[in-house]
Amino acid sequence: MASLLTRFLTLLHRCLGVMLCLFFAMWFLSGAVLIYHPFPSLSESERLAHSVNIDLARIVISPLSAIESSGIQLPARLRVIDVDGQPAYVVHSRKNTLKVIGGEIGTELTSVTKDGAKRIAEQFLEQSPAEIIGPLDYDQWIVHQRFDAYRPFYRIHFDDLQHTVLYVSTRTGEVLQQTRRSERVWNYIGAVVHWIYPTILRQHWALWDQLVWLLSFLGVITVGAGIFLGVVRFRQARRNIRSRASSPFSGWLRWHHLLGLTSGVVVFTWVLSGWLSMDHDRLFSNPHPTAQQIQNFQGVSLSQVAEDTTVLDLRTIGVATELEFLAVSGRPLVLVKKTDAQLYALTSDEGSIGFTPFTLTKDVIIQGVQLAWPGLGVQQVKEVTVDDSYGHLREGSFPKTTVRVWLDDTEQTWVHVDMQTGLIVSVMDQSRRIYRWLFNGLHSLDIPGLVERRPLWDVLILSLLTLGFLFSLTGVVVGWKKVLEVWRFA
Repeated sequence: MASLLTRFLTLLHRCLGVMLCLFFAMWFLSGAVLIYHPFPSLSESERLAHSVNIDLARIVISPLSAIESSGIQLPARLRVIDVDGQPAYVVHSRKNTLKVIGGEIGTELTSVTKDGAKRIAEQFLEQSPAEIIGPLDYDQWIVHQRFDAYRPFYRIHFDDLQHTVLYVSTRTGEVLQQTRRSERVWNYIGAVVHWIYPTILRQHWALWDQLVWLLSFLGVITVGAGIFLGVVRFRQARRNIRSRASSPFSGWLRWHHLLGLTSGVVVFTWVLSGWLSMDHDRLFSNPHPTAQQIQNFQGVSLSQVAEDTTVLDLRTIGVATELEFLAVSGRPLVLVKKTDAQLYALTSDEGSIGFTPFTLTKDVIIQGVQLAWPGLGVQQVKEVTVDDSYGHLREGSFPKTTVRVWLDDTEQTWVHVDMQTGLIVSVMDQSRRIYRWLFNGLHSLDIPGLVERRPLWDVLILSLLTLGFLFSLTGVVVGWKKVLEVWRFA
């Protein structure tokens, strides 16, 4: 039985290895690039800093009228922005679609023209563009599904030293992506390779998700079988009284065996954690609140918030590049965004109009969380400190103003709320905390006491990546030798 299992695993490891050996090599090489050259993105703060202020004095359509004009009955978000010089409401649905309603005319705005996109880009970078391409639905740097509601885009090129490219949505006129030539070059050998991210595949999210999940899963099986076989062959070689060798093989196969014995566990943990990065709620819980939980946390619908807000109220806000309507525990609020974000609440004095700065309290947050998770008590509320192992990670951190609300359910759920914006940023139960260590801990060595110690962390992770790449390289050579043998035999 043992011999039969060994023969089966040998065949399985050989077949899968031939198919995946190049993937392993490119994953390790591109992973090293990705550490220092992350995928291009335009940060929220940078976007707001370069956006045009809204001329609130020109708004004549009330927020409620804008919702009614959009035809979206239960909006998930309601914002006010500037669209090529005119104020506009952006009404988001729960199905990741949106409508843009003119703040002066009360009807849906037409798509931003090429000339309009040029003006928006000029204002954003304060220089004239060299070329405008589009509108286009996809290219390499806007393939993520978070851009879906805003498609198509104009791609606008500049002749500056960094060869900057901006992406302007034809739907909202917002600049939502920015890339520079160095970022694009590095990411073609970094993120695009590492995530198997070519546009032709990634634009079909479900297909890409299933394909990369399957490849990663087969990689886990391949390495797991290889570790088992490597130990078996090592023990067999050591039992040979004449040689007492560490490997019964020679040539490239011997190097593959010996490197596998020394790096197999490291390779396995990386491939396993890489596979888990594609989990997407298959095994572990979702870190995002449901639409119903968000609505319950708010306490009132956005339509009610809009109904309570008049045009005169909006005109008292002052300077803003974006407004977003929301609520916490039944209290209507507006998030005013400039270079930063500040919550405002309607004045409570009878007969008064306008918004005044508002500071959330922990009591209000607790009330909202208990509305969203009814029947559960709150054990404690505390700030998420900068050294928190769950809230501040190498690959993504909570806002500095985040608090953690501990619930008393069996899953020991943590609800994280940003006190500056009044938004739920994460829901983390036991399943999600385990995922943090299995993915972040194993895949990027995000381990307290190590990750913050640079360059120690860099030396360690680059050394392990190099070892994994060399091991994978031996697999490429061995695999292709097997392919050529079969080819000649055929």
